Amino acid sequence: MAFIGHRCTCGHNDLNHTENDKGKNVCTANAGARCGRKCTALKEPELLPTFDIKGHPVERVIVPGDGLRTESGTAVTQTCTCDGCQALYDQITSA
Repeated sequence: MAFIGHRCTCGHNDLNHTENDKGKNVCTANAGARCGRKCTALKEPELLPTFDIKGHPVERVIVPGDGLRTESGTAVTQTCTCDGCQALYDQITSA
């Protein structure tokens, strides 16, 4: 499935970012460790494609706020619910 999210200036999406104990947004894309690039404010939302195990794009766009799930259905993380993500979802799904 594809999801709507934000890409940081480090190049990784918002699912790879957490807030540290000082309230700073840090990237954890390097197997849970920092990516080593400078992170600044997240940009406007975009449609971030995903691919199946064979490398084929998955067309379904998940609803903002819904969770990305494992094959067994367990929610791994929840996508952004900001107004910008919701507006982009509405634009994509009404076309």
